[in-house]
Amino acid sequence: MLQELVLAALVARRSAAGAHEEPRKAEYAVRWNPAQGGLATAAEAVVFLGGGDEKGEIWDVRYFDLEPPAGAPPGATTILRRRMGPAGGEIRLKYRRERPLDAPWACPAGIVFRQDEEVDIGFGGSDAPSRTYSYSCSLDAAEPPASLSATPRKCVSRMVRYQAGAHKSERCKVEEWTLPDGSVRLEVSRSAPNSVDELARFADLVERLRARGVRPLEESKTELGSRCP
Repeated sequence: MLQELVLAALVARRSAAGAHEEPRKAEYAVRWNPAQGGLATAAEAVVFLGGGDEKGEIWDVRYFDLEPPAGAPPGATTILRRRMGPAGGEIRLKYRRERPLDAPWACPAGIVFRQDEEVDIGFGGSDAPSRTYSYSCSLDAAEPPASLSATPRKCVSRMVRYQAGAHKSERCKVEEWTLPDGSVRLEVSRSAPNSVDELARFADLVERLRARGVRPLEESKTELGSRCP
């Protein structure tokens, strides 16, 4: 039943998009509050998915406030995030929209960014998943470029990431987030093609998680991690 609703929602969203081009890549994700039931730790989620890394990578995540840079896509929410981890720092400027762009876009001029786009497909409390279109500019650095005039928020989240899954085609990321208020959230996600088949496969995984007591949340990681007490 869930898969039928998911696929019907996908057809409806793509029809509404009209001539707008869908990104070829997608990130499928489900996140939950372990205090509300279900798998209680990232380690339990890794075992549930068939095993994987025993020791995760630790990242500190901070969000920034900034005005949309010149050339930001129209109608987009601008997000700036820094992650500090084993390999150093990563800065990601992300534009999020409810609909895909129908024209070329570019990262801010004068900075050598890695440019990427995908659709973020989130499974929350409702039957049909949400679809948010993300256009990202990333670079390896400890601080955002000065030209962005960004102000760091006062709080930091701690994220531990594991790789899990018995087979390469089923590999997922498992993340355990300790938020600024001390509470914990868990997330399972998979990067894969933006296709009906991959959507159905992840919907099946979400159903299995729900059968183990997981109660999916609507909030994104940005919403959760950027709230400072």
